[in-house]
Amino acid sequence: MKFQDASDGDLSRGCRQDDPAAWRELVRRFTPLVYRIALRMLRRPEEAEDASQEAFMRIHRSFDSFDPTRPLKPWVSRIAYNSCLSRIEQNARQRRTQSEAAAEPVPEQAADKSPEQRAQGSEAARLLEGAIGDLAPRDRVLLTLRYREGLSDTEVAEVAELPVGTVKTRIFRARAALRRVLAPLIGEAGA
Repeated sequence: MKFQDASDGDLSRGCRQDDPAAWRELVRRFTPLVYRIALRMLRRPEEAEDASQEAFMRIHRSFDSFDPTRPLKPWVSRIAYNSCLSRIEQNARQRRTQSEAAAEPVPEQAADKSPEQRAQGSEAARLLEGAIGDLAPRDRVLLTLRYREGLSDTEVAEVAELPVGTVKTRIFRARAALRRVLAPLIGEAGA
């Protein structure tokens, strides 16, 4: 069966039946989402790639728990989110064990962009990315899921396994923190 244009229900049925074509389509369809979540939380491309692979292995192992009447995107997002949280906690334990106090490096620019493309990036976008990068990983991913991925507050709450009110509050506070950091900078740029 062709799964390229399959609904979530058809795709999930194919995956439950261990159809290789369904699994390839699931990975093709959701790899960008999983990688964006991982990169936003982990901030290093190599870590994001490893976490993405781990997330897809978890998806494969736990597919029997998926309710095929529900959309795949929030479920896949939740698994990616939890995989990244596990990796963050594991990394924190390793740093404590090794007594490393050094801060994690800021991710490098994507290697596939030309110097001209990188130079064309707006200063406001760089400021925003920097400010988002300074947020706690959980807040970064909540903003990413809500505004970049277009999930509703309810779907974000499902992914993060938090009450909807908590998600709304954390997003509100994260946006307020961004405004506090960016307001003086944008005010200077607008002058």
